[in-house]
Amino acid sequence: MDSAKDKHTGQIVDGEQLWLINPVDKEGYMCRGCKVLVNPVSFERGLKTRPHFREYQKDPHKFWCKIEGETELIRAAKSKSIQNEQGFPCSFPHTLELTDSRSKVEPEDEQLNPNESKSRSTSNSSSNSNNTSISKWIARTIRPIARTYINFPKDRDLPLTISGLEGSIYKDVIRKLSSQEVVIYTRQHLFYAPIAWAAPTKTTNSINIKLSYGYWLGGKLLQPYSVKIDITGWSQAKIAYVLEELEVARHDAMQAKNKNKFTKTKSWLFFIGQQSSHTPEEFVINDHRLICCLTTDAL
Repeated sequence: MDSAKDKHTGQIVDGEQLWLINPVDKEGYMCRGCKVLVNPVSFERGLKTRPHFREYQKDPHKFWCKIEGETELIRAAKSKSIQNEQGFPCSFPHTLELTDSRSKVEPEDEQLNPNESKSRSTSNSSSNSNNTSISKWIARTIRPIARTYINFPKDRDLPLTISGLEGSIYKDVIRKLSSQEVVIYTRQHLFYAPIAWAAPTKTTNSINIKLSYGYWLGGKLLQPYSVKIDITGWSQAKIAYVLEELEVARHDAMQAKNKNKFTKTKSWLFFIGQQSSHTPEEFVINDHRLICCLTTDAL
């Protein structure tokens, strides 16, 4: 499982966020669907793998839990839309709210729109009917939004609103940077592009990441896009968290290339940043929740 619910705060936590939590509560997370306890694993630094959650063999997912079946749906979603007469069968984030990772949030039902809340309240005659739809939820970082965009390429008409950004559905809010030239974007989006293999550079006040898109001439990338993360005032834990994810993503992409030189797998940087007016190839970010890097074979 890529994410689970913090049983103390009610927030949905991405596996990668475990890099930022110290200590990790091994009994503090539960399935988003059926609420059984799940085990956070692979969160130790330097493992070159992404943290995630596993079910306990002694306490598996409930038979009606939709989270358990999402893997098959995600596989099917690569080639076709999985929406049906009842709507979209998987849970997904529909908005972004930046709150502290340890802040308690409202119960999930209260985060739904009134029609959804009413529908649930009238269908709780059994545990099965009360848990058949997990529906929409609020993301606290952009990562689950980026992951939804990757996992469901034929369903990017799902609703998504992020304050300050253009669009009200996934395919309009999220935009790929131009691959062959540097473009001045007049409207704000959640942008993405593949990262370069070169390791990011770190200074006292910034982390600088080169991307593989930008201005090309004669087969050479002369003016690549870059992302500058302003880390002024950041804790060492937040800095290490960002660097850890970037290194794991670089490792993922290089491993894929080493196994198959014809692979289409890349590690893609997703971010919400301000494009520089003086150097438009550069975007500036100052919040670790507004950047993530995920690896996939097609975007």
